[in-house]
Amino acid sequence: MFKDEETEITIKDVPKGVVDPGLLSCPGFRQINEAENIKSIIQAETEGYDAVAGACYFDSGIRAASTLLSIPVVGPSEVSMHLAAMMGNKFAVITSEASWTHEMEHHLIGSGFSGAAISKQPVRSLTMPMDELFHCLMTGDYNPVKADFCKVAEGCLDDDADVIIAGCGLVSPILTISDLKEIDGAPIIDPMIASLKFAEFLGRLFKSGLPIKTRIGLYQTLPDEMKSKGLNQLSLYAV
Repeated sequence: MFKDEETEITIKDVPKGVVDPGLLSCPGFRQINEAENIKSIIQAETEGYDAVAGACYFDSGIRAASTLLSIPVVGPSEVSMHLAAMMGNKFAVITSEASWTHEMEHHLIGSGFSGAAISKQPVRSLTMPMDELFHCLMTGDYNPVKADFCKVAEGCLDDDADVIIAGCGLVSPILTISDLKEIDGAPIIDPMIASLKFAEFLGRLFKSGLPIKTRIGLYQTLPDEMKSKGLNQLSLYAV
């Protein structure tokens, strides 16, 4: 529905990593999980894919993997915030778990979007418990999720947000499937769609021979021989 006709999509799970999403609120577990994400992303280039679009709003391992690969690697969080900054004046992010808001706000600030987001609690969470959210996902009864999201979004609008990002790969598909695209004129961004479309765009630039990222400074590109040596030493070519 959203992908271009010629685009072929493969959805891959990370073979190893955190299973309980509640553990992602712990920086230690999150960084260990990011290492597993990086391993999986690296496989994409060796398997011949043209681009990688992350499917978690934490952007787990995206920036690190991007520096190691030639193909485009994009994360839903950063892409969505860029898009939100172009679509309106101030945005807010609504995620599914209260304990995630601190890390997501830290990522927002570190990515340079503090000026584009509302100043008061730019990242907020649903009020329903995670187990209730999973129950709604399993039963297909999305109405409680939509109602909770809209209530939180209204509070964001009261605090001057004019764009809302559905900052969770569990919640955003529910809203898209339910055709909830905006609230009181404020657009709702589905990060999964934003990530997919930007990956398509960068993939085309890459295939046409145009640069897709800097190769100097902080993100300088290592010689291929050195990069391969490092990946082999760390056993990152084999998940």
